[in-house]
Amino acid sequence: MLKKISSDSWIDNIEVNNKNFLGRKTVDYSMLNYGTIIPIRYYNKFLENLSSKLERGNRVKIDIVLNGDKYPGSIDMPDVKKRKTAPIRINYTDKLLKEILQKEFQSSYEYILDYEKKNDKKPNTIPDEYKEYIDFYKGDELDTFIMNLLPINSQEPFEKDNKDIYCDDEEIENEDIEVNNEFWNVTNIKEEIKYIHNYISRKGFNYSKELVENLYLSIKTKPFVILSGISGTGKSKIVQLFSEAIGANYDNGRFKLIPVKPDWSDATDLLGYRNIEGKFTPGIITLAAYEAMKNPENPYFICLDEMNLARVEYYFSDILSLMETKRLDGNGNIVTEKLISKEQFGRDTASFDKYGDVYIPQNLYIIGTVNMDETTFPFSKKVLDRANTIEFNKVDLNYNFEQVFNEEIEGRIYHNDFLKANYLKIAECKDEKEIAIKVIDKLISINNILEIYNQHFGFRVRDEIVFYMIYAIKNNIMDFDKALDYCIVQKILSKINGSNSDVLEILVKIFNLLNNSTFNCENYLDDVSIREMTKKSKESNYKLSSEKLMYMIRRFVKDGFTSFWQ
Repeated sequence: MLKKISSDSWIDNIEVNNKNFLGRKTVDYSMLNYGTIIPIRYYNKFLENLSSKLERGNRVKIDIVLNGDKYPGSIDMPDVKKRKTAPIRINYTDKLLKEILQKEFQSSYEYILDYEKKNDKKPNTIPDEYKEYIDFYKGDELDTFIMNLLPINSQEPFEKDNKDIYCDDEEIENEDIEVNNEFWNVTNIKEEIKYIHNYISRKGFNYSKELVENLYLSIKTKPFVILSGISGTGKSKIVQLFSEAIGANYDNGRFKLIPVKPDWSDATDLLGYRNIEGKFTPGIITLAAYEAMKNPENPYFICLDEMNLARVEYYFSDILSLMETKRLDGNGNIVTEKLISKEQFGRDTASFDKYGDVYIPQNLYIIGTVNMDETTFPFSKKVLDRANTIEFNKVDLNYNFEQVFNEEIEGRIYHNDFLKANYLKIAECKDEKEIAIKVIDKLISINNILEIYNQHFGFRVRDEIVFYMIYAIKNNIMDFDKALDYCIVQKILSKINGSNSDVLEILVKIFNLLNNSTFNCENYLDDVSIREMTKKSKESNYKLSSEKLMYMIRRFVKDGFTSFWQ
């Protein structure tokens, strides 16, 4: 029989005839959901199998092998101030692994669910009749750990003999283990973006390198981007090709093009609904998030094509709100609140078990394309406040036939770290505070103008512009003025519109601020001033912003109304 000599859930004095055996863990709530704490007496066994030294506040990525399949995980040492000896944890974030464990350890899992339902808390211990176990082994490579499951129905034959208990040595020794090294090694972000641009160009599509740089920075700043412009400029195509270039495509299911339907009036198509039989049917984004959670190292893309054929606020507001709940979990991953409440599943417990804990993971990126014409709906400030809006209105009709016949280049497989945000809060930018302070000073000057007319922006816009600027400058993708130019267009000017004379004053004052000029307007601008401003905009350090301001100013003077959108 098993001999328990410690007060935790690990079983000591187990004889297993395998030199790679590390220890036996009793299955509990934490192991069925995210991992477990490693007892101090087991520290050396686990740490000597890591490729780098583990220190307080840090973690080492590992591969967890189960039945020959690998799942991403980590071993970390949380910086718990109250503890003299820092705890060490083995963690996993893969949803598929979680599902396998819950299915295999049905005895423990059902006991935990039943106990929690009756007592409104999780059990501290599990009775002997429900106990199940996991054996941990070192893999053949560092940072690799093998799990061997011992569900209750596999234990009876081994309890008669304690030697080699619960272990098939031959199976463990012959297990085929390979370290996942398929991801492209990124050493220079700017060079990688250049490669992505080359990949897209070799496909016969003529997008500027600056556009690809801006798209990358916008996605990294926030995983929700809007591409706007006239029809036929390749908005959805660049999303597809950008995704392909970094390893996400139709074939592997990591790129999905979703045509928005005009009759979408709520979130059911995206999140899910209960059918007439009470069975929950998951929506498009729920399914994509579910798959992305199972493969957290790979980026996933959803392109919502012609996003404003329906009112975005009607069908997308729930998702926009969830995006603002982003936070870091205990493993340093970016998570949100759950997509679907328990009540929405009704009595469909099977669907709740599968989709009930789905959130918007850090490797899911949503990009919407929009056309602004008489068939579409305008955007509210709530939507624009939460996105970077990239315009596709400049069209170069020239075509390089020679370039098309050049040999195509293969896409690369990038780890999600290539796109994942490095910052969630501005306090996390302390190491780059010089850039942040310089950006904030510029934003204060702009906001002082907007505040006079009650058009000012808040902390969200400030923070996201700061993040964009840090990514651009640190990686030598853009200089300060050029990066700020994009941010002003995409995060500030896109929300200015109207027929009030205040709007014209705002536009002229921002133009003056950006160009160190002194143009004046009292409800009107004469042709001479407009020509001078137009000439100055072409020479400006903030050319994109100045040209957009001039478009909006000319439209106001001509029509008595103006808008960012063309």
